[in-house]
Amino acid sequence: MIQRIQTVYLVLAVIAGCLTFFLPVTHFYAGDLQVGEYAMFGVFNIQSDTLEMTNPMGFPMWILATISILSTLLSIFFYKERKKQIKVVRLSFFLNLAWLVFAFFAIDSINDTLYAGSIRILYHAGFYMPLIALVFLFLAIRGIKKDEELVRSLDRLR
Repeated sequence: MIQRIQTVYLVLAVIAGCLTFFLPVTHFYAGDLQVGEYAMFGVFNIQSDTLEMTNPMGFPMWILATISILSTLLSIFFYKERKKQIKVVRLSFFLNLAWLVFAFFAIDSINDTLYAGSIRILYHAGFYMPLIALVFLFLAIRGIKKDEELVRSLDRLR
């Protein structure tokens, strides 16, 4: 289980998914001055160090991220059932993709609501962690498929 490369990729995808909760997703800038920071918990005003707005689309984002992390973690334990493992990893892949699309629209909505669209948005590490998880999930799917092909080729030899 642990000695397979796709298990390492899946663990790295879980770590990247967990980091999404702890890293800021975007920063909002008015000129050169940073005015806000968006994380999974809400929008923070940098000058007054207060919560300016709770995350308007936070609950669906939390659900997508949590289910994606849990399904990736669960897929590690399906190492004997490779077909089921591929299905679970693909589900996690699409959940990460949905999170990215949802986060993009949430950030745009926050910019329109709080700052009337006049603020420059800088995407931060929390936004890119699901992208990194997508890469690791893709590599895990390739590794699982290679294992499946190897098992099938050995079955033909018997």
